[in-house]
Amino acid sequence: MKRVGVFVNLKKTVIKNVLIEFFKQIKGGKHKYVVSDSVQSLLKEIPEFIEVNSRENILHTCDMIVSFGGDGTILWTVQKVGKSELPVLGVNIGGLGFLTVTSIERAKKNIDDFLNGKLTIEKRSLLKLVINGTNEPKYALNDFVIDKGMFSRVIKLSAYVDNKLLNSYIADGLIISTPTGSTAYSLANGGPIVIPDTNAFIINPICPHTLSNRPVVIPDSSTIKINVESELNQFTIFSDGQDIGNYAIGTGLYLTKAEFSACLIHVPEQDFYTTLSEKLGWGEDLRHKFK
Repeated sequence: MKRVGVFVNLKKTVIKNVLIEFFKQIKGGKHKYVVSDSVQSLLKEIPEFIEVNSRENILHTCDMIVSFGGDGTILWTVQKVGKSELPVLGVNIGGLGFLTVTSIERAKKNIDDFLNGKLTIEKRSLLKLVINGTNEPKYALNDFVIDKGMFSRVIKLSAYVDNKLLNSYIADGLIISTPTGSTAYSLANGGPIVIPDTNAFIINPICPHTLSNRPVVIPDSSTIKINVESELNQFTIFSDGQDIGNYAIGTGLYLTKAEFSACLIHVPEQDFYTTLSEKLGWGEDLRHKFK
């Protein structure tokens, strides 16, 4: 019997009804679904095909993870999955949904198809950040952002690629993005859209003081080094939108491609080009909206 771990975004008000509806569809399924205590508390009853376990045991004993939420929930799930490379299926109950590829209505079929070998996995590159003076590296599926934090003025960020100076930016910060993250903060900041299986990273300054400073796409085999200068004597780092801390000026930052990948389950109804058209409204005739 295959085991399916269930991760959810508990902050979404609809999640209780979503889970109840989903498990009604399962009924006497062939697979065991494993939930944490926090998910158990949302359910009126626990059918025999549901097992309650700790999140750590879910990650060690399941064959796949189903993530209920939006893209942020997928990012959080990938962080928890880490080096185990468990396949993740994103069920969209959020908004934009670049990473969540299925709906509540299709989720059961997609799960069955994957466990029966009918669906494939997309391996997405992760960024690895080593911060001088810390023991554990940080990882990101979308991006790392080096930010001025609470400081009201711009900061200086010097970016080196394979020990060669790329640029010294006077800006609000710097985004280092994966291809997956190219449709996230980097896109909103004027960066290019990069197809997910491209072997590249994007270095994108946030509100640079010099207009000639543009986003740069580099090979993902590169090592990126960032130096930060600020009158505040500290700066902030975000990983996939989450604040991971303030660091002193002079702290060395080194970014490379992670030694493992995020394994996202691909469904035939979705492909990246179709998703771009749907989510960004490409090809839509907007003239009637302005009549």
